Amino acid sequence: MNLARVDLSSRDVRISRISERDERELIGGKGIATKLLLGIPPKIDPLSPENAIIFAVGPVNSFRLSGASRMTAVFKSPLTGGYGESQCGGFAPHEMALTGIHLLMLEGRSERPVYLVVENGGIEIKSAEHLWGLDAFETEEALRRDEGGEVIAIGQAGENLVRFACITHRRGRQFGRAGGGAVLGSKRVKAIVFKGDGKSRVDTEFEEFLDMQVISKLSALQEYGTPNIMWLVNRSKSLPSYYWEESEFDIEGIDAEAMLRYFVRRNACFGCRVACGRISRTEQAEVEGPEYETLYSFGSLLGNSDLKSIIEANELADRLGMDTISLGNAIGFAIELSRLGKINENLDFGESQKYVELVRKVAFREGIGDMLAEGVAGMEKLTGVEGVHVNGLEPPAYDPRGIFGVALAYATSPRGACHMRSCAYRPNLAGQLNRLSPEGQARLVKELEDFYAVVDSLVYCRFLTLPQIGMGWEDVARLLEIATGRRYEVEQLKRIGHRIHSLAWEFNRREGIEYGKMPSRFFEYGLSREDFERMLGEYRKLRE
Repeated sequence: MNLARVDLSSRDVRISRISERDERELIGGKGIATKLLLGIPPKIDPLSPENAIIFAVGPVNSFRLSGASRMTAVFKSPLTGGYGESQCGGFAPHEMALTGIHLLMLEGRSERPVYLVVENGGIEIKSAEHLWGLDAFETEEALRRDEGGEVIAIGQAGENLVRFACITHRRGRQFGRAGGGAVLGSKRVKAIVFKGDGKSRVDTEFEEFLDMQVISKLSALQEYGTPNIMWLVNRSKSLPSYYWEESEFDIEGIDAEAMLRYFVRRNACFGCRVACGRISRTEQAEVEGPEYETLYSFGSLLGNSDLKSIIEANELADRLGMDTISLGNAIGFAIELSRLGKINENLDFGESQKYVELVRKVAFREGIGDMLAEGVAGMEKLTGVEGVHVNGLEPPAYDPRGIFGVALAYATSPRGACHMRSCAYRPNLAGQLNRLSPEGQARLVKELEDFYAVVDSLVYCRFLTLPQIGMGWEDVARLLEIATGRRYEVEQLKRIGHRIHSLAWEFNRREGIEYGKMPSRFFEYGLSREDFERMLGEYRKLRE
């Protein structure tokens, strides 16, 4: 694997080879990128030139294979002040893998806006002054016309350093969480173009295995996309609603069936037979989604049953470049602050069109949007009112008061409240464990965290590795052997996963962040502090 380090201040580009030992022991993707992130100075401002953002692929991303067009980004988060990471699908990951550059580390700050072209094992830095001020869709369209290749870009939210700004690809795929778009904006990098001239690899036998053993179980995901899970979460009274005041909602107007009224077509990442993406269209907007998380963050969380407004807010957030989970939570917290008389803004639940207007205000930091752009933790500091977040990251669409494994997962995820680092919601909701009991949750979360640390180093898709129905440890070992020629025993992979997870927490601890923190609201009902502390204690022993 090749690493390109780009100093944007001096425009110096250095290309080197990753050591064989790191490739063997950290695999690629998240593993190697996390080790590189530990090289930045401690306690620096995430929006300073000293921060770095590392884009990385792993050993499987050059394959034309379902689930294999994924890449990761690792950085110090401007939202949390700790370990930031996000993954993106689409076509850019596969294209990056074919460029001969497998890790791209950006440091420093350009004097003027630039974009990068990664091609033929090298990097070219070009002026982006004509692109600065455009939204992410316009930027990608311009660069695909002028340069070809595949493009990832920031919108105006990244330029304006909104702390949860994302990085957008193909009008609907994002490095969504933790503020990677703001890091690029702080470095004045508008976009990156990947132009690969390598050859896609193929393994027909493994693709057939996926078709028969994994993809065949994903029919509901193929038909409805991620919104299919909403009914199950709502039925279990675990759907966050009215800014965490309630845990269920009248979902009839915003569920997967309702979305069929606006459905246009399915969409897929490069080479993937799942095609889980779904394009929706109203008179005002066309967007890939809304995904389940956006139906929650702009729907139930805000007491909003107007699906058209959710689609329009989703499309605008994607254009301007913002994580809809954090954005919806910031709006929900603003509603609470308004009801408490803590801000001079009249906001309430169910005001659907106001939320669409707020999306633009946040991206441009206009009026109340300037405060919301700081995220819930930042709003908390400004007002003195406790918001709902874990180590600075706003939670996704699973209420931990009704899913105990999720409570533990939020507290132990390196990037803050996150469902993707363990996917513990699935075995809890499916009945593998009693979701309202602490029994067995620590072992489950630890095992899944280690597993997905390996998966995110491949880098590979969650949907083909979901608990119970997706690939397991032995399948991942088999895929790694196909990709690298190296044979891994399952116990060896588990140790690697533990080490990668530990590296992420090593970064957090040096930044003053510890796991185990939870907002007081999560203990108002359902989940007791005693049960939470029991799970946390058992987890700590397993991590020793």
